[in-house]
Amino acid sequence: MEAPKVVQCIAEVAAAVGWQANVGASETAGLIVSVLAANPEQIGRFMEEGSELFIDGTMRAENGCLSHRAINGQIVEPTKLREIKGQSQ
Repeated sequence: MEAPKVVQCIAEVAAAVGWQANVGASETAGLIVSVLAANPEQIGRFMEEGSELFIDGTMRAENGCLSHRAINGQIVEPTKLREIKGQSQ
């Protein structure tokens, strides 16, 4: 799998999902990178299914490895989010 193709797919999916959700595409791309970095086994599936991974819940902040800014303005680590949601680390 070529890195430029993966990056292009991330950008395309982020732009489409961001537009549909009325959120920034760069923030959406960050979520995709966070989840794929934490779960590299999902890269092939992402390349095939794209935005479907948002629908089935794969692309969620708690499944990633990077912090994000919550709606209340706080910076939240995925481990803390999993803890709050009662999920295993």
